[in-house]
Amino acid sequence: MKRVGTWLGGKSHNASTQSLSALDEPQHLADAMRAASEIMNDDVDAAEAGLSKGNSAFHKLGKGVVTFLRATLGFEQEIMREASERLADAESTAAEHQRHAQRSPTAYRSSIYPVGSEFALCHAESQLMSAVVAVLNESLTESIKGFYKLRTAYKTLDGLLQAEDKYRKGASASIASTSRNSLDSQRFTGVVPGGSGDESMSVSRTSLPKPPTERATPATLGNGVDDDDDDDEFEFVDADEGLPSDSVPAHYLGHLVTSEPQGPFQKLSLNDEHPSNSISATTKVDYSVQDEGADLSDFSNHPVDEFIHSGSNLCFGILQLMLSLIPPAFSKLLYIIGFKGDRERGIKMLWQATHYSNINGALAGLITLGYYNGMIGFCDILTADAYPKDRCRALLADMRERYPRSHLWLLEEARMHAGDRELEKAVDLTSKSSRSPLKQVEALQWFENSLNCMYLHRYSDCSASFQKCVTLNNWSHGLYYYIAGVAHVEEYRLHKASNPKLAQVHAKKATDLLNIVPQHTGKKKFMARQLPFDIFVLRKIRKWEHRAKEWGVEFVDAVG
Repeated sequence: MKRVGTWLGGKSHNASTQSLSALDEPQHLADAMRAASEIMNDDVDAAEAGLSKGNSAFHKLGKGVVTFLRATLGFEQEIMREASERLADAESTAAEHQRHAQRSPTAYRSSIYPVGSEFALCHAESQLMSAVVAVLNESLTESIKGFYKLRTAYKTLDGLLQAEDKYRKGASASIASTSRNSLDSQRFTGVVPGGSGDESMSVSRTSLPKPPTERATPATLGNGVDDDDDDDEFEFVDADEGLPSDSVPAHYLGHLVTSEPQGPFQKLSLNDEHPSNSISATTKVDYSVQDEGADLSDFSNHPVDEFIHSGSNLCFGILQLMLSLIPPAFSKLLYIIGFKGDRERGIKMLWQATHYSNINGALAGLITLGYYNGMIGFCDILTADAYPKDRCRALLADMRERYPRSHLWLLEEARMHAGDRELEKAVDLTSKSSRSPLKQVEALQWFENSLNCMYLHRYSDCSASFQKCVTLNNWSHGLYYYIAGVAHVEEYRLHKASNPKLAQVHAKKATDLLNIVPQHTGKKKFMARQLPFDIFVLRKIRKWEHRAKEWGVEFVDAVG
């Protein structure tokens, strides 16, 4: 029944705030996800053009995702302000759509999730991205607001996953119960010994002994099925435990050396911007067959359900991973207010999200590779299963096939080369690849190239690369100039005895670069506090200036 306000000529909601019907919703979702995925191909214009064609909650979320990626890759204040505005619009639109969907009889009704869950996910994703942007902001007040949004998004995502788990358990129990009833109703026909002619009788299955390989499933155990009536019909015998004679060597052979990856992994070329078509299907699915837990496709293949499943796994996986990386003292405080991190669960959820060829799967792949190549790759002491190299390579090959024009995956390949102690290949990949249309991605490539040149002791190239980063990024200019200057200090020391003239050239460059460091520090803040690296380099410069005056030497000779 219409509301009284509508009868009296009250203003009705426009199309952008009304929930979509069950028929229109999948089409709007597909259009928005297809357009948003263009950002993973470094094509911002195509993404913006596609998302501007719609006004649904999915399209507005896509616009927020595009701007959020640019903001987090470059940390530029203007882009972060734009991202905050777009995400706030997406958040309010998703909340309005969710309210309408819960009251509308034409809204999509999933058999797994509550009505309006797709818009609840859009709302949670918007809040999660808004929280990240707020924390990266220089205002402490905005950071506190961001943590509140993080808490709200956490509760929403947890509710979606609980609904999914509840459905899976119910479906598994129903399947097990149906299978049991079907088997119990079966009859087997047999010839009765001593009977007249071909007289037959029906023998119930329950009167026959069970096969020794049949095992009770968790669902069966949960239903409390009692099979004690058949226990007295079994006679237990020892199983044949014969083992091949060569299973255990007679002498200790030491640690076995495993060979390098063979087959499709050797055919993967990391120097090409387009993946090779020779990669077999085994490579593309290798990272997914090891995942634990049932896939949603076993229960539903509806695009809206797939969107909810991939998005909730992506967002909650990120939250679980982030919270698990927080120091123990602070994580206990977060646990009191409801935050609890689980690194293993978060990684599994991210791997699960990578199966889907939408923007959620692409972001999950980017974060997963970034975690392994960026964080785990810098650790010296690792367990055997801490870094699944083959699995990451297979994921990288799949992502490059999905998004062949993206430089983000080239960056991950360079990091993978660096982790394999192939720094020369990493430098060649980042320095000789074509220029990315995204300024933020280009800045990341130059930063990675700068670090690898520093590890290779290519000091002149290192200095030039960090000075290039100054022109592409608004953050940490003081740190960039500091490393660029110190690189020339090393060149000065290398040529001081063999080529004094060249050494003086590097000494002048080092002095000029280090002298401008103080004027580029203190301009950026994180949660209303000065950046740690700015404090570090400023303290070093002041120490060397004081030492040069005290010792009466040139500034470049006081460095150290």
